[in-house]
Amino acid sequence: MDDQSFRDATECLVKARRICVFTGAGISAESGIPTFRDDAGLWREYPPERFAHWRGLVSEAWRNPSLVARFILAVLEPIAHARPNAAHQAIAQLEQNKIVTVVTQNIDHLHQEAGSVRVREVHGSLFKIIDKQRKIIRKLTRAELVQMVTELQAMLQHQVSIVKLLRSFRNILGLSWRGVHRPSIVLFNDAMAEPDWSQAHEDAETCDLMIVIGTSAQVFPACTLPIQAKLRRVPMIEINPGPAEFSGLWLQGKAAEVLPRLVQAAA
Repeated sequence: MDDQSFRDATECLVKARRICVFTGAGISAESGIPTFRDDAGLWREYPPERFAHWRGLVSEAWRNPSLVARFILAVLEPIAHARPNAAHQAIAQLEQNKIVTVVTQNIDHLHQEAGSVRVREVHGSLFKIIDKQRKIIRKLTRAELVQMVTELQAMLQHQVSIVKLLRSFRNILGLSWRGVHRPSIVLFNDAMAEPDWSQAHEDAETCDLMIVIGTSAQVFPACTLPIQAKLRRVPMIEINPGPAEFSGLWLQGKAAEVLPRLVQAAA
């Protein structure tokens, strides 16, 4: 990591009053949650054209319920056991002295567990169960998610049927007296989560510093938010192992190592 870039980033953070922190899968990867798009990502084994939208998932479940069970287990298991890392905690620490809003593409609830208060989940949340009108009808606990993972693991030891599969997900997906219910996650072809998406636009329009962490900048339309801030000539700090995606001040490295150091330097 370049020392001058770090000093410049520290100065930006000291001067900032209203910060928007934009996070992608990279920050959660450091908590053990694999990404979807890298070389070892889930889309390599489970193609998005079959598994990344509701119609495809339902179709696959009827044809091969055991394959869908393995895919869902691959998604749920790391989230169920994940805990906030030092980067999540550093972002929450920023709120002690600054106005901070977190705009995240992640569905894992780790920012809230770390203590962040203003979190925009633009791709929804695995932990919020909604009805057909997208109204939240209940919230899932991580302990309940662990229990689902345990049931899935046991089920996969035997022949999987569509009935067994649906029974395993009855708490988060299916029919009840309220009608259809499901997690509030945003899959391909879904509208972005509201009101979070509209609020995130406002955050990008009003912040005086944007910190971008762990994103490939390939997910549309979420990737337009840093661009929105960039067009306003807002200072931007990017923390990623790879090159900067938005031509901001690039701090190369893992977020859990770089961000706590940056926050401490600016304290």
